[in-house]
Order: sequence, then C-alpha cells, then structure tokens
Amino acid sequence: MRRNDGRGPWRRGWLAAAALAVWPLAAVRVVADAGMPAAASLPTFTSGEVLTQDLPDDACMEEIRRCCGSCCPGWSHYAIFDVLFLQRNAQIGDAPLVFNADTNLPVMTAQDLQPGIGTGFRLFYGQFLNDHLGWEVGYTGIYGMFGDAAVNGPDNLELPSPLGLAVNNFNGAEQVRGTYASTLNIAEANVFCYDCCEECGPDWCGLTRCRRNCHCIDWLAGFIWAGLDETANLNVLCCSPPEPANYTVRTSTNYFGGQIGMRGRRQWDRWAVEGWWKTALCGTSAYQSADPIVGTISGQERPAVSATAGGVGFIGGLNGTLIYRITDRWGLRAGYNLYWFTGAALAPAQWDFATAAGAGTGINDNGGLFLHGANLGTEYRW
Repeated sequence: MRRNDGRGPWRRGWLAAAALAVWPLAAVRVVADAGMPAAASLPTFTSGEVLTQDLPDDACMEEIRRCCGSCCPGWSHYAIFDVLFLQRNAQIGDAPLVFNADTNLPVMTAQDLQPGIGTGFRLFYGQFLNDHLGWEVGYTGIYGMFGDAAVNGPDNLELPSPLGLAVNNFNGAEQVRGTYASTLNIAEANVFCYDCCEECGPDWCGLTRCRRNCHCIDWLAGFIWAGLDETANLNVLCCSPPEPANYTVRTSTNYFGGQIGMRGRRQWDRWAVEGWWKTALCGTSAYQSADPIVGTISGQERPAVSATAGGVGFIGGLNGTLIYRITDRWGLRAGYNLYWFTGAALAPAQWDFATAAGAGTGINDNGGLFLHGANLGTEYRW
C-alpha cells in the first residue's frame, strides 16, 4: 500500500461532512497530559485511541506510525453489495396511442406508460495490486421497471389511423390497456491508479486532536457492457362476445465500449464518505421485432416484422455514499445514484400505425433513459 504523510487535497471540503457523524462512535481511550509534549516524549497510545493535546501534524503522524504502523488504506481487497431503488424516466415522447372516436381526442399517450420505481442490485469486487494500481469487476441489474395504463369506453375507442381503421378490433373497442416493461443489465471491468494518504484530523465535534484519517483518489479506465431489453404491448378488447387483439413490440439495445471515471473516499473513525463518476462512449447494436397483427374479421393486417441498426451511445453514472463502519471490516452503506443512457431503442417508440408496404420494419434507436434513486447495502474490506 502507498504511504504518504501529506495532508491530502480534500481536508477542508470534508470538515463539513464530519458534522453528519451524529451516531455513537467507537469508545476511545483518552490519554490526558497537560501542555505540549516534546516530540521525544510523546505519549503512547494504541490503534483507535485519541490524544487530547493539540499536536503538530508531523509529531502526530510520527506517533501514529510508531504505535499503529502506517498503512492507508488499511485494506487491500473490497466487496460491495447495494440494493438499488431507481426511478426511471424514458424519452418515449408523447405520441397518441388511443383516441375517443366520438370526440377525436387522445385518451392515452405514450407518456402514460412511464414505468415507476425499479429495484435491483449492484455487486463489486476489487483488489489493490501494489502502491499504484488495482482492478475491479462489477455487475448492476435493474428489474421490475413496469408501467401501464388502461382506458374504457362504450365501443368508441380507436388506435391511431390508418392501422386503427384497417383492423376491426382496433376500432369500436371497449377497452385498451397499454403495458411497458424494461430490464437493464450492466457489467464492467476496470483498472485504476490510486493515490492514498493519511493525516491527522479533527474529531467528530470539531476539536483539533490527533486522530488518524485516510483518503484516496482513484482514476479508473475499463470496459463496459450494458443490455436494455424492453417490451411494449397494446391489448385491445372489442365486440360481444369480447374479442382481443394485440400490437406487441420487443426491443433490445446492447452497448459495448470503454469508460473512464474517478472515485474518491475519505475515512475517519467509524465513518467514510465515497463518491464516483463514470462516463463511457459505446458502440450500440439495436434490435426490434413486432408480433403479427391479426383482426378477428379483417384477418392478418401485418406479419411479424423486425429490424436492426448500429450506432453510438453514451453511458454516464454518478454516485455519492455515506458509510458507517460497524467493525474494522464491515460497513453499512446508504447513498444516491444517477444513470443516463442515450442511443437506446425504446419499445414504445417502435409502434408504427401505418399500413403501407414496409410499415413496422424501421427502428428508432434515438431514445434516452434517465434513472435516479437510492442505494442501501453493505461492504466488506480486508
């Protein structure tokens, strides 16, 4: 591990964060000795203890290294598990999906299908190899992103024309229900160059005392893959007895590319604060397919169709997390996250209500996806 006696560039910025430490801290043994001791007669203490005297930083660090050794950070491996709760906002537009035939006004649009909060998890494992380099691998999965909307009418509901007029079940309907489901998977492998240093810092109540702090900055570079899989469906119910018909579209967008980022962590007493940002420029491979559209009277209006496209997409991520260390190795985590994707083929954007030859065989891969929300979890460092 790299050992550096410098103050570190984040000292002032993290003093405010120390005010968050309102939970009970670990018991410390106080060594009381009035006055300023000379460097040659510094009081002794063991790991985790605090000196109540104000000491010069150099003398403080000398005593810390003497009794505790110098190792910052005090671990060379880490494993992180977070449960994620993310709100999704997709750029699916506001195109009308269902009209009231009596008023010719839309009663359902694509925005009505925006999914709610999705849940998932994030799992990372990393290792520090030497004084400068390390590596990590990780997986993030978001599931259960589901949105739906339904409208009812007295045989007066209609899908957009001309397809809505061509398929008998798509006009004069009693009920239309739209659904939209998404799953997101992310895998990444990174190497990083890190710089860690330890310093004497204030205790939790702001007094200047000899206390061991550690902070690290990591610069990351690596490879990322992400897969976004979606399904959108319009289920139309008409006639008596009820006769259902569907317009179902499925999409898949795969991202492959390199990413860079930075991570910072500051640790003191039982607390730590960690944050990171990552950005990636990726090549994309998008695919969409639609099931056959069949009316009970009009018959098959459109066979199964599909399309593919390649392009370029962007992935960005941001996180800030507060950690409470329940032991020297275990910690509890709580934080907030932002994710942003561009160049996605979103399922609702693929609905094509034309009837001309080739309708439904195109692909729209210009969609964007934004997710934000909380993470709660645990970490183990050794």
